[in-house]
Amino acid sequence: MKLYKLNTKKDFKKRNLCLCIGNFDGIHLGHQNVIKKIINNSRLENLISSIMTFVPHPKIYFKRSNNNFNIITNDYKKYFLNSLGVQNYIEYKFNKTLSNLDAINFIEKILVKQLHVKKIIVGKDFRFGKDRKGDIRLLKKLSNKYNYRLSVIEHVKNKKTNLKFSSSIIRKDINDGSFEKVSESLGRHWFMQGKIIKGDQKARLINFPTANMKPGNHILPKKGVYCVNAIIEGNVYRGIANFGERPTVKGINLLLETHLFEFNGNIYGKELTVEFLTFIRPEKKYKDFKSLTNQIKKDVRKAKKYHKI
Repeated sequence: MKLYKLNTKKDFKKRNLCLCIGNFDGIHLGHQNVIKKIINNSRLENLISSIMTFVPHPKIYFKRSNNNFNIITNDYKKYFLNSLGVQNYIEYKFNKTLSNLDAINFIEKILVKQLHVKKIIVGKDFRFGKDRKGDIRLLKKLSNKYNYRLSVIEHVKNKKTNLKFSSSIIRKDINDGSFEKVSESLGRHWFMQGKIIKGDQKARLINFPTANMKPGNHILPKKGVYCVNAIIEGNVYRGIANFGERPTVKGINLLLETHLFEFNGNIYGKELTVEFLTFIRPEKKYKDFKSLTNQIKKDVRKAKKYHKI
């Protein structure tokens, strides 16, 4: 997949694009369905499958949300889109100029004159341009004038809930710790990833060593204890993790502490991926370290039962 970082004035020499516009946050099953259609259409019509997206997310830019908003990191989004077979990833910096561009100028200046699109694929509720006044009716109206084809895709629904797959719903489920629902919507487990750092090592006092990492620039889960899978150097280990501030030991910074059931070794500095499977309990401050230790033992029993260990 080729990566392009553009602004409203930068020249773009590629032609024959089959383009889908959106943030694709999470790349849930609904997004994946759209991407498959983009790729199939491109192959059948000899076009180049392309995604156009914006950084930062417009909701972050307009301060309707903070930096812990995106479901997945931008790097992982690129990696996943590449794995699905997308040929071009076109990233626009969302700034004052772009946010003030009205819908007609967005079509004329960006889609037609800059990107030379041949086909546009969007969902039926797609909105764009200043104040989100552009819609599929405007795209259809101008398609003959500017010689591009428009394809509108129906929403893909979750068969269990009969609701369309939605990034907003997934964010709520992550905030609530409902990771069975999250996995169902994404078609894979949601994860946190980062380098393992040294903690205060108090867990070692009860023979409960943890691999610790700071959260990344993405949405944060509900504080509490989870059953997880941990991936280190391609190997998958079953485990239990706590995400929070560790109030019993007077922690002040958010930290993900993961205990691996089938591993014991020095892994400081290595890359760790922690997949969230199910929620065990919320974070709580205990009166002393002994009470916390007893609770951890109960949590471990629950986690091992979940993992069938």
